[in-house]
Amino acid sequence: MQIQQSTKVITIFLVFILALFGVFIRYTYVSQSERDLSKIIIKEREKAKRGSIITSDGYTVAYTEKVYTATVDTRDIPEDNKKIFAKMFSIYSGIPEEKILKKINSRKGIVILARKLNFRQYEGLKKLSRELTASRILVGRHVDGVYRYIGLAVVESGAERIYPYGDTLTPFIGYTNEYHEGRYSRVEGVKGIEKRFNDDMKPIHDGYLRGNRDVRGVIIRNGNLEQMVRSDGSDTHLTINMALQKRIELILSEYKEKLDAREVIGAVMESDTGNLLALATSNRFVRKTLKDISYLNVDAVEYIFEPGSVIKPIVYALLLEHKHIRRGQHIDCENGKYWIGRKKITDEHPMGNVPVEEVIIHSSNIGMAKLVKDFDPIEYYNGLKKFGLGIRSGLEVSREIKGRIRSIHELRSHIYRATTAYGYGILVNFMQLLKAFNIFNNEGKIVIPKGVAYLKRGETIFSDIIRDTPTIENSEVISPATARKMKHILIRTVKEGTGRGTDIVGLEIGGKTGTAHIASRGGYLDKYHSSFFGFANDKEHKYTIGVTVVDPEEGYFASQTAVPIFRAIVEALLETKFLEKSY
Repeated sequence: MQIQQSTKVITIFLVFILALFGVFIRYTYVSQSERDLSKIIIKEREKAKRGSIITSDGYTVAYTEKVYTATVDTRDIPEDNKKIFAKMFSIYSGIPEEKILKKINSRKGIVILARKLNFRQYEGLKKLSRELTASRILVGRHVDGVYRYIGLAVVESGAERIYPYGDTLTPFIGYTNEYHEGRYSRVEGVKGIEKRFNDDMKPIHDGYLRGNRDVRGVIIRNGNLEQMVRSDGSDTHLTINMALQKRIELILSEYKEKLDAREVIGAVMESDTGNLLALATSNRFVRKTLKDISYLNVDAVEYIFEPGSVIKPIVYALLLEHKHIRRGQHIDCENGKYWIGRKKITDEHPMGNVPVEEVIIHSSNIGMAKLVKDFDPIEYYNGLKKFGLGIRSGLEVSREIKGRIRSIHELRSHIYRATTAYGYGILVNFMQLLKAFNIFNNEGKIVIPKGVAYLKRGETIFSDIIRDTPTIENSEVISPATARKMKHILIRTVKEGTGRGTDIVGLEIGGKTGTAHIASRGGYLDKYHSSFFGFANDKEHKYTIGVTVVDPEEGYFASQTAVPIFRAIVEALLETKFLEKSY
């Protein structure tokens, strides 16, 4: 009996010793495992982002957002749990439950449930993944004695360009297309500002953390940590004022519909700096719903046309500068009919013998044809070039069509000198005309139109923007005296002539209308371009403003189309406090 009891005690003691030994072995294993894990080096990457586009009043009109892809291993979803999984995924992602069910029933293995998820969805789905695992809605499985579990995974998969204000500032800011670096998607500029500054805005280099990990797989921040901070692309800061831009876009859209026009273009520029406060068109786009690809073009510099009578002040100023017009001079406008060889020239408003300024105020083609009769072709050609016609304007976009002016050889012909003087036979773009008219409101000096103020990377500002134009900033095109004379004539044109509808008491406003047939295949259509270019000033501020209406069906004279739009833009400048009635 005693022997049996002793044997029992010894057995219990041995079991106890073995248990203690097992605990010791387990503790030693885990401890060693933790030490081994701490020796494992891991690297976490942080993708750099493309720079943003920001207006002068602080609105971010284009930025890059990281996007994520969600996958699930359908083998980790028991059949009875598929419906609840689909329901919960739908709640967190916003994707219909039926669509998720269809995907997880489509095949066994890893299935992509959603692409291009935003950060909010990513955070929600990461939380859901933990909840599904904890509640065993997703469970692992044993394969050849090895436990395998993938479950729901949500990973960063690329970057997407976001335009939070829809079609605002299109097509000027342009758009991007997607490309891939391995499995990671990025974007690059294709048109407009996005392309012109693509190299500046694209990511510089990714960031990373490299170091030992703890048992949870988290990098230990100790002396062994290696780190590189990501370097994003530069932000592009525009001169455009968002509040004014939106108002003018609404005005142009309203008049496009009212006039049944193909397009209406408008812009406001600071006369002394060339900074564009607004560059707008009625033809804007949202990339995902784009129907007409012509809306992708920045027609302010990509659409060329015969300017019509808006060219007259430019030619008249050259004649003044070269002393081809005398003080007190009169000119016979032949009561509206005049011949150069076999070419008949007419005026819409016939006049007889009038003071020479009336040629601009009442827009006489005959008067201009007579004034340029003896104008030296070389002076004529070089003068138009100095005004910025036939050369790139310098606006910071990816593409500009510079049009053409008559060659010196062509200008040796009186008829070519004459037709050029009233805006036929030459091709210009909208921005060239805005740039040229600005000279009258800037003491005879030319400035380059600017839509971009500066680039910024971190705290470093890059303001030395390279602009594609031979124009020398602030160079004198005409003397201040000639500029003042022209300014006076253009103010009279608004008060007495074709621009009467733009006059507003308390402001200094001047400008010139222009209407021209649309040329096509060597001839002219019964369709028109109508324009008004000029300025609006108070005692503290000076702005140059342009409007061009392409192919209006409801009226075609500029006095009926472009003039009321110009006035509406000036009123918008008053409403937004850029101008105050002070004269």
